[in-house]
Amino acid sequence: MKKPNFLVVLTDQQRFDTIAAAGYPWMKTPNLDRLVNEGCLFKNAYTPNPICVPARYDMLTGRAGRAHGHYDNADKLLNDSIPTFPGVLAENGWRTAVIGKCHFNPPTAPHGYQESHLMEELPVRVEDDAYLQHLENKGHGDLQNIHGVRTLSYHEVQNALVPEEDLGPNWLADRTSDWLDENSDEPFLLTLGWIKPHPPWNVPESKKGIYADADLPEPIEKSRHFPYPTEDSDLYGDFDAPEEKRKIREAYFESVTMVDEAFGKVLAALERNGILDNTVIIYTADHGEMLQDKGFYQKTLPFDSCCRIPMIVRYPEKFAAGSVREEFADLLDIFPTLLDLGGIENAPTLDGESLLTNESPKREIQFTHTCQDRYRWIMTRDERYKYIYYFAGGHEYLYDMQNDPAEKENLLGTANCPKDVYEKLKAEAIRREQTVGPEGTVEEGEFVAEEITSHPDFDWNNGEKYPRWCFGAFQQFGQQPTAEQAKIFLDEFVKSREGQPPFHCPPEAKQMFLDAYKELWGADPADLEKLLD
Repeated sequence: MKKPNFLVVLTDQQRFDTIAAAGYPWMKTPNLDRLVNEGCLFKNAYTPNPICVPARYDMLTGRAGRAHGHYDNADKLLNDSIPTFPGVLAENGWRTAVIGKCHFNPPTAPHGYQESHLMEELPVRVEDDAYLQHLENKGHGDLQNIHGVRTLSYHEVQNALVPEEDLGPNWLADRTSDWLDENSDEPFLLTLGWIKPHPPWNVPESKKGIYADADLPEPIEKSRHFPYPTEDSDLYGDFDAPEEKRKIREAYFESVTMVDEAFGKVLAALERNGILDNTVIIYTADHGEMLQDKGFYQKTLPFDSCCRIPMIVRYPEKFAAGSVREEFADLLDIFPTLLDLGGIENAPTLDGESLLTNESPKREIQFTHTCQDRYRWIMTRDERYKYIYYFAGGHEYLYDMQNDPAEKENLLGTANCPKDVYEKLKAEAIRREQTVGPEGTVEEGEFVAEEITSHPDFDWNNGEKYPRWCFGAFQQFGQQPTAEQAKIFLDEFVKSREGQPPFHCPPEAKQMFLDAYKELWGADPADLEKLLD
């Protein structure tokens, strides 16, 4: 019997509600619509950790948290003794390759892949990054902000500095098409890592304005609670004009459409090589994006805008076209699904379950967790209710996701609180924490809270429009800072803003930006400061 091919597609920061055929008609996603109509849509898919690195290691190893030690984006090595799905498939006769973003440390670590063609967000060395090499070969080697300007403009609408045909989504699609043309005669596992729709939202001319007349839903109104600041804040974008907020949301959706268009080229290559129906396609994302919902941007948050993700499986032999599954699914399920469809026995210990198992519900409780120390939280939810525990101060919340999908009303302490549900979900959260959480977070069957009583005691900046870590994210590609490079950055910053409406720049964010610019380049920020006035 001929082995199936495997194509695992992982986009970055793509919300669950970004595919028209999945029930969100404002989206322009004809190729993903096709995938939904020809495959199986998992409507309640979650990430086990809504941050890039741990989500990817969860998927790669089929294990959560403690098994691999990654809870956030810290630069730590992955223990090579942990089995990975590309490694297991390679051992069983599949050719394994990855194209695009991996977010490994070091970037070229194989982790079971026999070949890699990388396109990372913040590459350090040209020699390690296939996309950087492509740009250099096309005469764009002097560009710094190849994926958009991150510092200050991270969540703002901006122009693409790379010609559209060479933008990251298109390069990935073209490189994938070439790879499929060259390698379709033997069973393969090919993983694709799109950086979009992760910010910055650097949009080419052909995509600008395609959502201008769309009936986009309004963001969920602000309802931040401890440990996040409840007061209005410049750093969270609370004072931005409605027009600016609308343009930002359009740019995010335009970025999704860029991925959709590029993915269409991959489908065409599978068809051209006669292997579409013998290729298991799994399309999903590492996590979502708050996109102004509840007064937040970014990831790392326990709300559905951030934790729910798209997940579609196309393989006509096992998944009926146009089918929809309501049970929980997550990234931990991908490894066992590949083993199941590949007929591989003697599997390593895994935390997920095969998506091939058509028993609904597959599991009654879904969990998600993230970060360490005071920044840590854990979430469990059943079909109706969601429980969240923050280690910062030991605050906990219970939401009725059926009647309160915006996650605004905490039922704890109210007459509407279902005590039995609360106790069940909390007990499961504690059990999970003891199994996959960092050591020392549970003692004598109870969570160990961090002693924090008020927000000013806590330098929490998750969910901000202007995250502090972003102000030092200048692209250098391993070069030493020079005055010439500072000039290049300045020119690119100007070009990224040409023709764009001015944005509300908080004084605190502006100062952090100027300080980081001066510290890195050793350059006088006066010229840059004039651009921001």
